[in-house]
Amino acid sequence: MKGIIIALCCIWPAILQAQELKETVYYMGLPHVSQAAKDYHAGKFQAGDNDITYSIADSMDTENADVRPFYIYLVSKMLVTADKSFMQKMGTICRHYMQNEPNAALGLLFSKGVKPDYRMLWARAIAEDIKLGCDGIVMHCMRTSRSLALERCTERNKDRLEIIYNMVRSNLKVAGQGR
Repeated sequence: MKGIIIALCCIWPAILQAQELKETVYYMGLPHVSQAAKDYHAGKFQAGDNDITYSIADSMDTENADVRPFYIYLVSKMLVTADKSFMQKMGTICRHYMQNEPNAALGLLFSKGVKPDYRMLWARAIAEDIKLGCDGIVMHCMRTSRSLALERCTERNKDRLEIIYNMVRSNLKVAGQGR
């Protein structure tokens, strides 16, 4: 019995951080999901370089683990229609989030019902941020970003993180930044 309790204590934080996305209708009915998030999901406005959009992205850091996947999902949807300028700004957000909360991001990006294309979009956004923000050798900056994410990544998610960063590396090489 003591072994079961210890095992649950060890895996419970990873389970909480990596919740899968529920049906979006569930989130739309919750009072603690922001109206901006509900309006964006309902198609009432396009994501762009504005405070409302960034408030949704900021909500990925919510303490509420139940709604966190919805905000990560919405940011993923924003990347689909992002123009180059907005993608650059979202790239900074995605890179910082992946480096600081890899388990939450990977839990959503690899959950059932979430388009696999979102993984590539996150990788493209992260690569764009690395490409534009790196003062040195771009591949060194990519490895630093990867290392920061690995430090916070559970063992269960390390292979998933490697998939994302392999896509980041590919995006950098395609852009001619793979030096």
